[in-house]
Order: sequence, then structure tokens, then C-alpha cells
Amino acid sequence: MNMSKKTIWFTTKTLSFRVLVLLIFFTIMTMTGNALPDNEISGQLNSKSAAVYVLDAGHHHLGDGVKPELLPTDAEDTVYTKTFFPERIDGDTAGITLTTKSVVPTDTAGIGLFYDQVYVNGNEVGKLNDYIEAKEQDNLPRSVTIYFSTKLLISGENNLTISSGCNADCSDHDDFEFYDLRLEIIPESKYPYSENVRPPLRRIWSSSIGGYQNTPLPVVSQSGEVIFYTSSQVDPETHWMKQTINAIDARNGDFIQSHETGGSWELYDHVVYAEGLVFASDFENIYAFGDDALEWKFNLKPYHDEYNSAPEVRPVVYNSTVYTIINSAGKVLAIDAQTGVLKWVYSFEPGQKPLDKEYRTKFDSTLPAVSKGVVVLAAQVEYSEKIMPIAIEPGTEDPNALVIEYHFENGRRVAIEPETECTNAPTPDTRTFTRVFALNASNGEEIWNYSINSVSGLNGKTPFIYNDLVYFGLEDVIVARTLSTGRPIWNSNVSWPHIYAVDDGKVFASAGSDVVALDAYDGSLVWRSHGNSGPLSVYGGLVYVGVSGNENLLMIDGNTGEQVWKGGRTFGFDVSQPVLSNGRLYMSASDSRLYAFEHGEPGIQDIYASLVEYLPLFAAAAMLVLLIVFIRKIENKSLALGSWLLALGVVLFLSNIIMLEYIPEADWGMGLLVILSLPIIIVAGILLLVYGMWQKRKIERSDNN
Repeated sequence: MNMSKKTIWFTTKTLSFRVLVLLIFFTIMTMTGNALPDNEISGQLNSKSAAVYVLDAGHHHLGDGVKPELLPTDAEDTVYTKTFFPERIDGDTAGITLTTKSVVPTDTAGIGLFYDQVYVNGNEVGKLNDYIEAKEQDNLPRSVTIYFSTKLLISGENNLTISSGCNADCSDHDDFEFYDLRLEIIPESKYPYSENVRPPLRRIWSSSIGGYQNTPLPVVSQSGEVIFYTSSQVDPETHWMKQTINAIDARNGDFIQSHETGGSWELYDHVVYAEGLVFASDFENIYAFGDDALEWKFNLKPYHDEYNSAPEVRPVVYNSTVYTIINSAGKVLAIDAQTGVLKWVYSFEPGQKPLDKEYRTKFDSTLPAVSKGVVVLAAQVEYSEKIMPIAIEPGTEDPNALVIEYHFENGRRVAIEPETECTNAPTPDTRTFTRVFALNASNGEEIWNYSINSVSGLNGKTPFIYNDLVYFGLEDVIVARTLSTGRPIWNSNVSWPHIYAVDDGKVFASAGSDVVALDAYDGSLVWRSHGNSGPLSVYGGLVYVGVSGNENLLMIDGNTGEQVWKGGRTFGFDVSQPVLSNGRLYMSASDSRLYAFEHGEPGIQDIYASLVEYLPLFAAAAMLVLLIVFIRKIENKSLALGSWLLALGVVLFLSNIIMLEYIPEADWGMGLLVILSLPIIIVAGILLLVYGMWQKRKIERSDNN
């Protein structure tokens, strides 16, 4: 009996100690936010289920007042910040989930008033007010989930901030409670608007964006309400070209406003919208515009060094920082997105310049890819030997030497291609070096770099970061490497690849005239769609491809590669990469118009597009029928034919005006043909009409006699 009591006592002490250890462990993990995901499996790379991190299970009261119905009663502060350390970031989409009480609904908050914002690493991901399905503020518990891209997360320390909104002068804050704060990382992206862009699609509006065959990539604001693009316009007062960033209403395509840069260089098409600002660039500056005015301008001239070429400077925004490359100077710049203050500069050199001869230098680089605290770029330098001309004394010319002759085209002196090549002409020595760099996004320190065998240009070879891998499309191969160390994972032979998206465990790229999908983890070919290549986007399990021709949009099943639908007719031949946002698809076409599509039957729209495009031909065909009637009904054939030709000229002129209103690019096609033929038609019509009237008067005089 005594032994039994000792045994029971020992067992009780042991269990109590284990329970105490578990409680301490749970408390520490809750405080640091470094909880293991509920469904995480050790060593698993691509989990099929979401990883859930419990960040904070406690109750918190944000605001500046006292509310007995909230827990705790007194407000703790107006801002809450939580630090957390996710073990892995395997998915495309993350979600912040929490339960709220007494949040002011959006429709009662007013314009920007009492907006309770949520930030991840300084990036605004949403406001709690938008998720409160109520007309009035109440104290009912409401579950809120805000989804955002995992590109905002980094390996290591992350910060989540929730702020209490205030009135215009911030004398009064919204008092609300939240609890059960969780982070969810979802392997497969959630597409809340995917049904709105399922085939078939119908065009809902189009808007002129100016320029000639202008196909910029549409840039949509986070709310999906505004679309931004760049343009060059003639100032009516000075007659100089002015550079503007324009905003149009995404609902109907109506013009909203434009911002003038004041720069003398043409803006590049590449525009970025992030953190409530619009970023654009030209050769000399990077511009950041707010809703009403220019917020800041960063001068790039001091970083161009001695090179005078004008590379396209294309900003990328990540974690409140603008990253851009000046490849002609071999520099990467990091600029504060809110203030325009330079954070750091990194200088790179893909290869050492040879010292044995004089060389011309030509630089190239990709757009930087930034995610998880790492900046990745590919850079290239080509050294081409300078061939110096040799002075030849008079009378010592080589009779067999090749003589270059010139002619003038449009006022320019152009060399005539010789029929034979000069066998004695020296071949310049050309050396090309291409290298990939990975930098720390915070301070610009180099993490790793490696040389790649590529001598062609880097256009369209922007790296893509997905989970913990980085992908490159080179000359005839797609390469995957680890983001942290640059270690090779796999290579896959693909002809002329251009990677457009990495999503749902697959790499999507154009490959010559085909579209291919590769397994993102081993590089194996998942499917290949033949003969319909172009810029593409992936959304909700479908691949949206912008194709050239009469029908400009092709949809492919992202899992099987089967063609699902083709349509989306515009008045242009070429189109931009499709952009999907808030249940609509946007793309610009070479008729210099921006188009918006959504789910629905096209109906009469495609017929209307065909009628407008071939309106001059239809008009000419109708006039031929009228000619037959004239010839049969009017005895004076010259008078009939002359009248018909003049009528034909008027009809062709009017139909051409209507066509060019909708298809500006037809100015160099059918429009040019009509314009050139009009003088001939009118002159011939007048001559025949005069001759016919002369014949008529002659017959009348003979009848009178």
C-alpha cells in the first residue's frame, strides 16, 4: 500500500511537470508568433493543404476610448504590431484571419475616415472596414480574412500591423476589438473573381490611349477602380511634346486625370502601382505620383557614369522600396518608395574588360525580381573590338579593295550593300559575359552570383521567384536555382523561352510559336499548346494568352493544356499581355486602344468589329451593285459612270474616316490605299461627268435641230 502511494505521488509529480513544460512552451510560442503550422509536415516541399500559424489568440482593444462591451474595456493603443517567423513560405497566397467586433463598416466611414488598415511588412494589404457586412456599427463578432501575395513575406522576421482609423484631424479613433489572429499560407492561390472572367468573354468598353500602335501593359490599382498608362501629348501652347501619366475609370473607360512629369525625355511604358503611388520613369528620372500631385522625383543622371546610352529604367516596388537597374552604368539602386531617398547602390560587372585591345562596351540587363528579402537580376556586357581605319597614301590603293557606295533615303546617307564581301576585312573580336546576381534587399549586399552561358540579349528574360526557387528563361533552356544559395535544381530544354508566370506549381512560358507548362519543382514538361504563342497571364486555373490576328485572346486549361476558348476581338492586330483584376480582363491593342472584358456572350460585337474593319470594302461592294443599276437605267453611260465615281469617292472617304476613328493603325494599310486612290477616282469621275454632260447637250442640240 505504501509503495502504491509513492508510485501515485511520483506519477502525479511527473505529469504535473510535463503539463508545466507544455504550458511554458505554448506561452513562449504564442508570444513570439513562431508557432508551427497546424498541418505542417516536416520536409514537405509542396503541401496540398494550407499552413496555419496562430499569431495571437488573445483579445485586443484598439482605439482611444472606453467600451464596456469590448475586451479589454480600455483601449490598449491605436496601433498593434506583431512579429512572426514563418517556417516556410510554400504558397502563392497568404491570408490574415481574425475575429473583430465593433469595426465601422466602409459605407459609414466616409472617404478615408476611420479606416482600420492592415499592413504586412509595411505594405498595406487591406482594411477591416471592407469586410464588415453591415450598414451600422455593431458589437457582433465577425470573421475577417484578408488575402495577399506571399511576395510580401520574407524568410525570417516579419511584422504585421493593425491600426485604428481616425477622423479628419485624428481627434477621434475607431474603437474595436479583435482576437484569434492567424496567418494562413495557401499552396494554391484563391481567385475570388475567377467566375467573372470565365469564357466566353464580352467586351464591355474600349478607350483610346493615344500614340501609334501603342500597346502598353495596363496597370490597375489595388482597389481595381483605376487604370494607369503613359502617353506623349502635344502641348497646344508650346507645341512641344509633354509626358503624362494618365488615369482612367476601370468601370467604364472614362478619363479621370493626368499628371505631367515636366521631363524632356519620353516616359517608358513600364508603370508600377504600389502603396497608393504610381511610379514611372524616363532616361533621367523616376517619378512617384500620388492622387493629386507629384510626390517625389529621383534624378538618375549622377548614376549614368560616362556612358551616354539611354537604357530603359524600369522600377520594381517591394516592401516600401523602389528597385531599378541602370545597366549602362552597371548599378542597382534602392530608393525609399515614400520619400524618394536613396537607400543603397550596388555596382556590378558581369565580366572583366579585356586589356589587350580597345573595345566598345554594350550593356544589357533584366528587370529585377524581388521577393522574400532577395533581389535577383541577370546582367550582360558585350565587349566589341574597335577596328580603326588605316590611312592610305594616294596612289597605293588596292584595286581589289571593296568600295562602299552611298545613297540618300529620307535625307539620310545610307550605305549600299555590296554584292561581294571584302575577304580582307578584319573580323572584330567580340566577347560577351552574362552573370546572375542575388542581393540582400535591405542593404544591397551580394548574397551570391554565378556566370551563365548566354550571348543573346536579355529582353524578356526577367527572373521569377516562386516559393524558395528562382527561374530564368535563357536561349534554349529554362533554369531553376535555389533563392538562398543559387544552387542549381534543374534545367529544361525549351526553345526561345519567355517566362510569364509561375503559379500553381507550374512554370508558364511562351516557346517560339508554342505555349508550355513545366513542373516548377523538377522541370518536367506538363503540357505544350502548339501554334498560339504570345504574352500570357494565369488566373484561376486558366492561361490567358494575347495572340495576334482577328481574334486576340486564347484561353488554355492550366492543368491539361487544352484550348478552352478563343475570341476577344479588338480593332488591333497585336495586343499586350492580358491583365486580370477584380473580375475583369484588360489589354491594350495595336489600334492604340485599351479594352476591358468580362464574362458574357460577345453577341453582335464581333460582327460590328468586322463591319468596321472592312467598311471601305463593304462600301465599294455596295457601290458596284449601284453601278450595275446605273448602267442599266441611264442611257448616257459616261454620265452614269462619272456620277458613280464621284459618289464612290464620297462613300470611301466617309467610311475611311469612320474606320480610322476605331482603327488608327489602318492609316498605313487600307486607309492609305483609300487616300491614294481617292484623287484618281475623283478626277476620273469629274472628267467622265463633264464628257457625259457634253454628250447630253450634243444630243439635245441634235434633237432640237
